[in-house]
Amino acid sequence: MGKRNQIWYMYNLLRLLLFVAVFSTGTCIAQKNSPNIIIIFADDLGYGDLSSYGSEIPTPNIDRIGKEGIRFTQFYDSAPVCTPSRYSLLTGSYPQRSLHGLSQVIMPGSTSYLDENETTIAEYLKSVNYTTAIIGKWHLGLENKNSSPTDHGFDKFYGFKGGAIDYYYHAYAEQGLDWYVDNKLSAEKGYATDLLTNHAINFIDEVKKKSNPFFLYLPYNAPHYGKTDSDSTTEGYTIALSKANSAGSNVINSLQAPKSYVEKFSNIENKYRRVYAAMVSNLDDNIGRLLNKLEKHGLLETTMIWFISDNGGYSETQQKHASNGALRGEKAGLYEGGIRVPAMVWWKGKIKTNQVITSPVCNVDLLPTIYSILKIKTSVPSSVIDGKDISKLLFENKEVSRDLYWKYNKQFAIRSGKWKLVNGIELYDLEKDMSEQINLASVHPEIVNTLRLKFAEIDSNLRPVELKK
Repeated sequence: MGKRNQIWYMYNLLRLLLFVAVFSTGTCIAQKNSPNIIIIFADDLGYGDLSSYGSEIPTPNIDRIGKEGIRFTQFYDSAPVCTPSRYSLLTGSYPQRSLHGLSQVIMPGSTSYLDENETTIAEYLKSVNYTTAIIGKWHLGLENKNSSPTDHGFDKFYGFKGGAIDYYYHAYAEQGLDWYVDNKLSAEKGYATDLLTNHAINFIDEVKKKSNPFFLYLPYNAPHYGKTDSDSTTEGYTIALSKANSAGSNVINSLQAPKSYVEKFSNIENKYRRVYAAMVSNLDDNIGRLLNKLEKHGLLETTMIWFISDNGGYSETQQKHASNGALRGEKAGLYEGGIRVPAMVWWKGKIKTNQVITSPVCNVDLLPTIYSILKIKTSVPSSVIDGKDISKLLFENKEVSRDLYWKYNKQFAIRSGKWKLVNGIELYDLEKDMSEQINLASVHPEIVNTLRLKFAEIDSNLRPVELKK
């Protein structure tokens, strides 16, 4: 056996032993007092696209989550695009640790995937007797034999595996159906956002009868543009943003919404923004349906609800249909507009209401924080968890000292305290300049050097484990 194979074998054995340890000691941990957990993950929702963040789009239901709990003003994703952001949310690791290329966006034909030895939050929670479900967008692998979410800790899967679909026909343009009902490829009529909420509500109806808690990961595709093979459909309202070629076929990136919602926003002059606003409004109404269901069943007091966007919106390209507020940049970039997102958390009776928290936090923090809240005695392996336990921030408003790291394509950035260094040459004081307009690198060369060294240290420790010497 070669040295690389020996390292790979020992790595797999270690992960297996750690997971078995969680299973063997944790199965009786999740009692009636353990909270249900819902993570709502919006897609391409900009920092300035909710009314609580200054948008002209009314979003009372989503805003309710922050009003009844915490609204974050400096919540970050680990990456400015879909796949790596989802990888981090589910694993608690920076995407640079991915074993099979999940630091990049998965496109049709990609062979990247989530390895069976990379443990998700669903697997950890399932090991302590949670019922688990993903309802929505997977986007963590299509080609591998273990590409289904049910191979990664989820008991139930409703939704789609790719990065985007037509909202009505549930296909990636003309590349075929990508819609699963109870993990089976299925044709189902309806607008995707409505259908996903229907399945989420049905799941809650089912699990409320059980004595053990549930984990619902609800990654909507809204308000990400759809993938159509025509700029008009026979259902709803569709408007083309741009054309693309994917795996040899032509694809149109289109905003799609029910006509009744588009009509509500006739006052918005920009026709692209108008349809996008309709998509956001529909998403908000559907989240209202979900919250009403929880309230009806008396589950609000026993459920921790997170709402997060997976990255920033398209505020500069794609007809500028989204808004990142005062932030510079957009999706796929490492300025604030690409990585700082709207985020909230609510746990009725446990988290104080109407809080606005300005401390920097990141989506990698959810896994270790939830694990800490559940008081599970066996810890997740620190060698692969980059997130911090922010439970004291949630319950006691105590800040967590930490640096934040980003690396995407040829871009890189680090934040330490109020300072953010972009690509090693741009320095911004985010307390005074959240729009990143004033480059202070020449004024504070010593801070630039310090942050460069910090970035290099973090970066050197983020290789996939099996590649470490």
